[in-house]
Formats: sequence, structure tokens, C-alpha cells
Amino acid sequence: MNTSRRHLMQGVGGVALASGLAAPALAQGGVRVARVWGEPGPYGGVFVQGMNEWAQRNNANIRFEVEQIPWDGVTVKLTTDLAARRPPALISVESPIAYQLAAEELLEPVEDVNRAIRAQERLVDGFTLEQFGAWKGVQYAVPVHHQPCLLVVQKDVIDELGLGDPGAWNWDQFANAARTIAERKPGMSGYTMALGRNLCADYHITQFIWQAGGLTWDTRDNFRTVFDSPATVEAFEMIRRLQPAMPRSAVEFSFLQVVDQHVAGRTAMSAYWGRTMGRAAEETPALFNNMEYYLNPAHPRTGGRWSWTDINGWIIPRRDNPFIRETKEAVAYVSNSVDWMVRYSQSLMPNVGPVFKDVASAPAMLAHPFYQSKRRSLDVIFKDSVPHACNTGLEQKRGVNPLAGVAHGRSVWAQAVQRMLLNNEAPKAAVEWGQRQFEGIRRDNARMLAR
Repeated sequence: MNTSRRHLMQGVGGVALASGLAAPALAQGGVRVARVWGEPGPYGGVFVQGMNEWAQRNNANIRFEVEQIPWDGVTVKLTTDLAARRPPALISVESPIAYQLAAEELLEPVEDVNRAIRAQERLVDGFTLEQFGAWKGVQYAVPVHHQPCLLVVQKDVIDELGLGDPGAWNWDQFANAARTIAERKPGMSGYTMALGRNLCADYHITQFIWQAGGLTWDTRDNFRTVFDSPATVEAFEMIRRLQPAMPRSAVEFSFLQVVDQHVAGRTAMSAYWGRTMGRAAEETPALFNNMEYYLNPAHPRTGGRWSWTDINGWIIPRRDNPFIRETKEAVAYVSNSVDWMVRYSQSLMPNVGPVFKDVASAPAMLAHPFYQSKRRSLDVIFKDSVPHACNTGLEQKRGVNPLAGVAHGRSVWAQAVQRMLLNNEAPKAAVEWGQRQFEGIRRDNARMLAR
């Protein structure tokens, strides 16, 4: 029995999952459904297919089913389902939310799973387990993927106008390029980013703040709110400087509108993740041929090229979750399978970056057609961006901050910029308004920080 189980617990990656994890309990009676929450997109469904392969081999009385939910609805939906005593068995989540839920004592530790899959040893250089979801030295997330938001460029336009190498630009050269394109290419914007009241705008705006050296909270000073810094004001001024080169409707844009502008050829540059390249390959091959990705332009003073990176992991709700043991086994099974993890990444190329070195270098991964036509850009997305990976939960890698999960989806960063662009407030006044909102979040949730 033990020999058989050890064989079945091995993924294509070859590491036996029996080590460190308890044997799954065999369910009695009919099939039980374990719900899995994932981001809208195919990759959550691919991972769940792998989990069901584990179930078919080890516990046919369990079936995992994926439910797609928007990221800014995770906390509300989880709270609602917890109150109803029916949490999902597993959630794919960005690290700021993982930090919050861990601090709220809502998650099951997963150090046993990470040991079973050798997560720390396998991680792509530059990542640590803490970045995916930890609190007070305990791991609460199993790494699954990363997605950096970078500078997407139509290189033919840049070359035609003699604007130089986007990889070497600083803020001033970048702003000049955006202005020149808007002036000399009728019907085309120089740059497009999200400026609506939404999560995408938060991501795009915070990149500029970090590059200038600003933060929202300071984890090194008891999580003090430091949004109202000169660096944040400088970032707001840069956004206002770029706005004339953007589409006029950018003030209402979210994720899809930015992609649509670029894929339709209405902008020469944009801030986005890998999905823009994938969409262009599907819909506008001529545009795809001239598309390249670059690290974000460097701030002239700090040299910062920080990018908002979705650092995603699997988290397991702890309370009222009858599937903890089986879920851990299934997640470990898929995570240890290089084959399944390649399928996961390739389900939405190049939007879903591999986090394990053996997956990133697997022959099947490198056989994807994008590696033949866009190898330089894929290296930027998957590897070169990692040292610059940042998000609100780990600002400039200063330390884990659960307050970021509370703020996630509230669009405070976006509302502050909109006050400057729509209400014509001075950048400093708009930043001071944001400071008050973030200080309120800190005050209302300070109990988490004392635990």
C-alpha cells in the first residue's frame, strides 16, 4: 500500500509528496465538491484539472471545481462565505490579500506543502517564499505564478521617430517619447495607462510612486502611513505630465481598455502585463511582430524601475474547511509536476510567469512559439523583471504589510490621482487626501498589527 501510494504521489517533477504530508482521508458516500477560487482566465482551470487527476488516482469521492472571481472581490466574498460556514477549499490570490488573511488568522499554514515540493530550492532566482504569503515567519501560500506590469512598446514607431532604446530611458526620455509620438503620429497616443477608479489604475499609479522612492506605509516604522511624501507628489506630477500624450478617455480605463487600445494600434506604448502580447498574437499579428517589452523607465534620481507584480500563491482557508488535507495533497501533486506547471503557464502566454526554475527551463516551456519570435521580451517578463518586483503588500521589499490587503480593491490610489486630473487639485492636495484615507485604513485595522 505504501509503495503504491508513494508512486502515485509523484508528479512528473519526480519528488515524492508522501514525505511530510499526511495520507488523504478517503471520503465515504457520494462525491464531495471542493470549490477552488481562481482569477478570471484559463490557468486556474488548468491547475484544477491537475488536482482532479490526483483525486481520480487517490480519492475518487472528491471533485475540485473552479469558480472565477475578481481580485477586488476576494475579501468580501471570503468573509461572506465564512459567515455562511462554507469557505472555498483553496484560493489563488495575490500576496497583499494573502498577508491580510494570514494576519486575520483565517488561513492554514502550508509549510508542509512547501517542503514537500521543495518550493524554496525551486523558486526562480530573486523570489522568496515570504513574497507569496507569510506572516510572522509562518508560510501561508504555495507559489504558483508571477505577472509583472512593464513598458509595452511598438518598436517600429520608436525607431521611425528616432527615439532611442526604450530599455535605457529614464523618466524624462520616456515622457519626451510619449509627447513626440502623440504630436507626430496622428490618431495614435504616445502612452496609455489606466486612470479610472479601479484596481488596474492602482497598480499603474503605484509603480510611479515606488520608482520615485515613495511608499504607502512604512513597515520599518510600525506601519506608519507615509503616503504624503515628496516622492508621491513627484509621481503624481509625472502622471499629469504624461496625461496629454494619453487617450482622453484614459481617466476611465481599467484592464481591458488598456489592452484594447494597444491591440487596436491606437497607442504606441502602454503599461501592462503579458496579456497584451498574447492578444496581439491572436488578433493583430502585424502589430505583434513589432511589439517588445521593457523594464519600466528609470527614475532619474533613484534609478528605480519597480513594477507592480502579481505575486500569486495558493492559500487554504482554515475555518470550516473540510478539505484541508486533501487540498494540500492535490496542490503538492500538481506543483511537483513540471508537466502540469508548464501547462498552467502556457494556458495564457506570456501572462503567467513560471515561479519554479525547473518549469521555466523545461523543454516543453521553451518550445512555445513565443520563445522563437519574442525571446528577448519573454526574458524581460519572466526573468529580468524579478529583481524589480513590487506590490503594495511588499513595497520595495521593505517587509510584509497586511494593511495592503485591506486597501486592495478600494482604489484609494486611483481616487487620489483622479482628484488631481478631474477636480484639478494640486498634486500635493490630492496626495494629502490620499494620506487621510490610508491613515483611516491603518487606524481601523491596527489590531492586526498587534497580533
